[in-house]
Amino acid sequence: MDHEYWLKLCQDVGEKVFTEIKKHSGKDERKKILKIGFSGDKTLLLDDLAEKLIFNHFKSTGKSFEFVSEEIGRKTVGDKPEVMIVVDPLDGSNNASFGIPLFSTSISIGDLSGKIKGVEVGYVKNLVNGDNYHAIKGKGAFKNGKRIHVIEERNKCFLVDIAKNRKESFGRIVRLGEKSRAVRMLGSGCLSMCFFAEGLADACIALGGKRTIDATASQLIVREAEGLVKDLEGKDFTDYEIGFNMNVNYVATPNEDIYSEVISLLS
Repeated sequence: MDHEYWLKLCQDVGEKVFTEIKKHSGKDERKKILKIGFSGDKTLLLDDLAEKLIFNHFKSTGKSFEFVSEEIGRKTVGDKPEVMIVVDPLDGSNNASFGIPLFSTSISIGDLSGKIKGVEVGYVKNLVNGDNYHAIKGKGAFKNGKRIHVIEERNKCFLVDIAKNRKESFGRIVRLGEKSRAVRMLGSGCLSMCFFAEGLADACIALGGKRTIDATASQLIVREAEGLVKDLEGKDFTDYEIGFNMNVNYVATPNEDIYSEVISLLS
């Protein structure tokens, strides 16, 4: 795989999405719902706009690929796919519809195994301020071209993302609140992971059965920033399959000690 080629495609379309989303930030447009997408969630006008831009951008290359996205599901382009492209066109859709300035686009490029461990390029675009996060497997993680690392010192700040099972999930984070300076729920799982990767928090915790497709890019960015990502049972997150029905709770931390501390607080 030509990592730099695929990363450049991600960066180019990320800029396109960033520009177009800003044109449609009025109250009526950002709240407009078009349909129920493949994943079962409501598809906003902004979701649909971002997804079509991304799909058409990759299709215009003439390359053959598997395309997996929240709204249209899975499509095969061409006869001999080279890579699997996994997209969350608008991570933080609720934030976008409310007008809360915290949402992003996430794109990963991987092999055809359908496994998280097959992801080799991860890209996240902050659609509010234009920040770019990316990682290439084995080559580190970057924000706007500058190398980033997870933080080793203890700030006692935890970022939490909750999908479903909210009563149980909120119950689990009570002790986190008791033992920390701050617990923050940002409403964008991808950006939460990227913020953790650049050293803004001690850990990032996803509860309520997050779909594995939502974190394909951001988990690589965390790992290349020298962090680790595991589920609540200690299983490596990369062992999971990429899918709409593959739900998992996971924790991203700088090291095993902090992982064990977080797990003890969640138990």
